[in-house]
Amino acid sequence: MNLRIRFLSPVVFAALLGLGCAAHATPLHAPSNWVLGIQNGLVQENAVAVGNTSQALADFIGNATGHRVIWEDHFTAQSVGAAPQGQGYDFAFVKPPNLTALLLSKGWRLVAVAQSPVEFGTDLIAQPCPDKPGQVLLGGPTLALLGLQQNIPQTCVPPSAVWSSPAAFILAPAKGSLVDEVAQKMWREHAAVIPGHDVYAKYQNAVTGFMQTTHVAVIGAVTPILSRAWKAHGGVVLAHQPMPFWALLAAPKVPSASVVNVRTALLGAESESVNKALHITGWEAGSPKPYAAFMQWLRAKS
Repeated sequence: MNLRIRFLSPVVFAALLGLGCAAHATPLHAPSNWVLGIQNGLVQENAVAVGNTSQALADFIGNATGHRVIWEDHFTAQSVGAAPQGQGYDFAFVKPPNLTALLLSKGWRLVAVAQSPVEFGTDLIAQPCPDKPGQVLLGGPTLALLGLQQNIPQTCVPPSAVWSSPAAFILAPAKGSLVDEVAQKMWREHAAVIPGHDVYAKYQNAVTGFMQTTHVAVIGAVTPILSRAWKAHGGVVLAHQPMPFWALLAAPKVPSASVVNVRTALLGAESESVNKALHITGWEAGSPKPYAAFMQWLRAKS
């Protein structure tokens, strides 16, 4: 055995030394990937644009923390404990405030809140009456397009009378979605009876899109980002309920120093490219209180 070792060739010996040096130079505990969950809510967006924005945000967090950050879309409360390669989520970018409130209640920390170009919330929109400015068009034959009652005559009513009109039907995105829940809550604050609430579209875009193309005389439920365009083209906005805006959160396991680093970077000038991709004006430190207050309002009996 000793004789063999003594006569190792210089080439092999040098190779062994090289392997030893390379192994020693490689970190034994390289940091694992962190995972960013993305929840954009029920607005149908361009998949390429969403991917680019998510990657930009992941890279931004990675640069601030020194970790490689990968992202996963369709983040939900149920998926908090599951991620690629068995990892849990480390950060989450969330648009629906009810999910943000839930995560905060489970110990997640608010990193920063995006600044909205318009006051965020849920809006109820309606068709304008062609012959009576300032009034709203309800009922009529267009309801048949949604499978609703056809024997309700078309009528024009002032906005204050919409809540008690038998011709009022709500078209909302997915049943049980946050916008749907808020729309029902808004209605209960004005009237004792909720109108026929069995008409749903998959996305908010489908609500405004259907109302624009078919001129169906229903009450649509969307967020202001869509109602702003609706109003700009002559549509009516009946009511607005404010909601806290989009948030970036960190899981309880993320070191506090990393949370501070990401927050500081978001509040600084280096976030300009991410802000542009998200179509926001910037970020603020924010507070968990508005999210808790919003959920208290939503769950309170009218």
